[in-house]
Amino acid sequence: MKSTGLNAADRAIGGAEIKPFERFCYALGDFFGGGAGGMITAVYVVYLAINGLNPGLAASIVMVAKIWDAISDPLMGVISDNARTKWGRRRPFIFAGGLLITFSLALLFIPLYTVQFTPFKYVVYLLAYLVFSTVSTVIGVPYSSLLTEMTADPAERNKMNTVRMVVSMLSGAISAGVPIILVEILQKGGMKVGAFSLMMIFGFGLLYGVPLVMTAVFTKERLPVPEEKNKFSIKEFVRPLKLKAFLLLVIMYFTAFTCMDLITANIIYMATYGLNVQKFSSFIILVVIMVAYAATIPLHNKLMKTRSKAFLFRVGIPLYIVGIVSLCLYPKGFSDYLILPIAVLIGLGMSGCQLMPWYIFPDVVDLGELKFNKRNAGAFSGVMTFIRKSTSAVAIGLSGWVLELVKFKPPETDQLTGYVTRFDQTEGAVWGLRLVIMIPVIVMTAAAFIAATKLKISPERSTLVGRFLASRDKEGFSAAELDEIERIKKDCF
Repeated sequence: MKSTGLNAADRAIGGAEIKPFERFCYALGDFFGGGAGGMITAVYVVYLAINGLNPGLAASIVMVAKIWDAISDPLMGVISDNARTKWGRRRPFIFAGGLLITFSLALLFIPLYTVQFTPFKYVVYLLAYLVFSTVSTVIGVPYSSLLTEMTADPAERNKMNTVRMVVSMLSGAISAGVPIILVEILQKGGMKVGAFSLMMIFGFGLLYGVPLVMTAVFTKERLPVPEEKNKFSIKEFVRPLKLKAFLLLVIMYFTAFTCMDLITANIIYMATYGLNVQKFSSFIILVVIMVAYAATIPLHNKLMKTRSKAFLFRVGIPLYIVGIVSLCLYPKGFSDYLILPIAVLIGLGMSGCQLMPWYIFPDVVDLGELKFNKRNAGAFSGVMTFIRKSTSAVAIGLSGWVLELVKFKPPETDQLTGYVTRFDQTEGAVWGLRLVIMIPVIVMTAAAFIAATKLKISPERSTLVGRFLASRDKEGFSAAELDEIERIKKDCF
């Protein structure tokens, strides 16, 4: 089979040192990737309810749009893999997405609370979410693949991913926190729906759009582009899943991030109705969670040099489960401040789950090149996000339908004043809200833990695979190293 991987000369080019400014501009792109999903998840179902859609209909919009997003991701992976421009094959899409993001948010946050015809509102919001999802795909898949083509040096990738994770968490805090605070003000009658919409459109349009343009303009794709192009087919789509290591990574990734989606999607309702928090905003709970796991970044960055990334992924999961169970069983109206140590526990426990998947991703792409003699990071990225978004869509959809089933009453908007009215909930509705978070998180984190125990990648193995791919020749390798390559194939293929 003819190899379309990278030779030693290619990898030498890809090993060039990345300057701090370029590293920073690359990381800036994750203001969108790290924040937009959380922003939408945190407030959009509530926003739709405020505009007159019940939880079931609102959740179904998110679910249908995410399923479309999942389908479009692998297509975008093939499109960006096959792109051949003088600006590279990833950055033109990131640039275009940065220009379109404000427009897509304008469609997403159209206030329709005065419209009486529910089917019309449903169709408008569904189409708006489909547009937003398409723009997200145009940005997200190329961005996820960009790092693998900026450098082939594992140490440099770790540095860049560390900066990226810091930016991602900062954006996550802003993107979830600010809208949550605004929604809480909205629910208390402190602003009108129209004012909220304008803040979301222009505030987050600038927050996401400007960094994406900077990423596209000030980064460089160094690794040579394979001459051979890919054709989309079901066979090509499922090919990455034939790599055992990638399949395990996908399980780890979608379970961990779907859990975070469920927490974020329900945090406003949980803090308001489940815990009856009075002393501070529900945003504070999310901030404490994020700060706790952000504080572990230096430790994880140090431990990655000597410990398996899969080990770092799973080590905190028992704490994660204990924290979620404690939060969901916390007595309503008990001390608000005792909730914060539980949030710290959740943050520490979830840190490895949230940080490690994209540190592991380039190592798995290397293994894919070793197995398939091709290096098409876009295809791997597309499949990864396809499965993650599909399962997330189902989880969020089910959570909305469960709330509908237990007679949860969403807030409504007065059609004349534009202010929001909030309802008290029955005990059954509150318990439905608690269980819709607790049970899925326990099941999915347990699955993630099991998958991580089976992923046999270590720093030494990643370095050896990189060296072997660079030479494509057994000369220069000891018998012990060649034996280890065969064991890596057995464990990871």
